[in-house]
Amino acid sequence: MATFRKRNDKWQARVQRSGQTSIAKSFNTKADAVKWSRNIESQLDLGTLAPKQTMPRLRPLLERYVAEVTPTKKGESQERYRAAQLMKTKLADLFMDKITGEVIAKYRDHRLTEVSNNTVRLELAFLSVVFEQSRKEWGLAVSNPVRQIRMPKPGKPRTRRLEEGEEDALLTACAASGAHYLHSFVVLAIETGMRFGELAGVLWKHVDLNKLTIYLPDTKNGQARIVPLSTRAVTAIQLLPRSVSGRLFISKPGSIRSAFLIAVQKAKAVCHDDMLQNLRFHDLRHEAITRLFEKGLNPIEVGMVSGHKTLAMLQRYTHIRADELVKKLG
Repeated sequence: MATFRKRNDKWQARVQRSGQTSIAKSFNTKADAVKWSRNIESQLDLGTLAPKQTMPRLRPLLERYVAEVTPTKKGESQERYRAAQLMKTKLADLFMDKITGEVIAKYRDHRLTEVSNNTVRLELAFLSVVFEQSRKEWGLAVSNPVRQIRMPKPGKPRTRRLEEGEEDALLTACAASGAHYLHSFVVLAIETGMRFGELAGVLWKHVDLNKLTIYLPDTKNGQARIVPLSTRAVTAIQLLPRSVSGRLFISKPGSIRSAFLIAVQKAKAVCHDDMLQNLRFHDLRHEAITRLFEKGLNPIEVGMVSGHKTLAMLQRYTHIRADELVKKLG
């Protein structure tokens, strides 16, 4: 059905069909508007003119992605967090075809004033996969605006290691913690280089104290690996009680992380000011991997322990001190 109305000196014709987006155009005369509307209606009747696709806003697509796709990802919690952050922004209320490269560039520049380069890169990468999912799997005729902009440069990799006295202070605080498992958890992190999620999910059935190994069936890179155990790591495991849950650490990951942060704060309180500053749990993985190299393991051997596939990634996690190299040089 066509409707006509005069606006200022122009006549606007609008053709509307049930369940379809209306098509409108303005003309100098009503006669031209009527002629155009009849032509459009004829094309719609013959099926030679496809109605313009109604574009949804970004918000429902973020919600759909989190409901359907995110649960299949290893980084599920991180994706949920990034989706929640995007839903707080004005982007979420824009129609998909209105989110252009220029819009994304403005969003990028604003976010860079609030958070780090790496955070913005991860947010934009997540937004990009949502657009790709919408385009390839959900049939939306949209381009990916993230591909049209310059991504922020990666931030400098962390080089944090445990300094002299920090490990003892941290482990003392862990031993005094109400979380009885925390001391063993941190020792294993330092000795094995396992990621937080890998360590928190270890099952007793995958611990072989005869072969001195822990089997990880599901890791970040999608491949299983076997982690060798040092004498110190074995002792830390032997201190843990077995539970009906079958897990090495029965506490939830959130509780373990909270207990670690509290232990760090308590350790800081009894140390001098510059100790344990800016220490994150993931820094223990850097420490562990560097120690493996200092023990004389070659890159292939270290990669088998850490799960890294490339030398470039191992280099990001390796921070050998210059004074150690001086000792080797003699």
